[in-house]
Amino acid sequence: MSDEIPKESRLASRVILINQDKRVLYLQATEPQTGKRFWVMPGGGLEPNESFEDAAKREAFEESGCIFDLGPYVWFRRHKHIWNGKPFDQYERFFVAFTSDSTYSPSNQDGYISKHKWWSLQELQSSSEEFAPMDIRNIISPILNGTYPESPIDCGV
Repeated sequence: MSDEIPKESRLASRVILINQDKRVLYLQATEPQTGKRFWVMPGGGLEPNESFEDAAKREAFEESGCIFDLGPYVWFRRHKHIWNGKPFDQYERFFVAFTSDSTYSPSNQDGYISKHKWWSLQELQSSSEEFAPMDIRNIISPILNGTYPESPIDCGV
């Protein structure tokens, strides 16, 4: 898949928020209609005239309360799914960010988020829980080690 922004998709930013212990922040989401639970990185939709970078900064701060430095844009994905019984088409860009503050104090958390966790690489790789992106166990290691792709890669669904 190319990194072309689909005109018909909802545009969103996500943040791979990494703390001083090389743990990644994930938020547990619950799909309203089915009750299915899964883990997502902080982020959300772009507001009118907002850049992907500005949305990443705003959304991750609102959803975590952490102060961080936004790093490079490393992944993208187009995620077509059913949400609350309706088809949804979202294009997301993922940015790396680092924080030395692991205090979790969201100021504007979405209602479908029930908890948070800072996951280590080992915990991610051994967990049977569902994560977005689904291939996180195979693609996060280089990011945690500070190795970024030359150009953003498709991280899948």
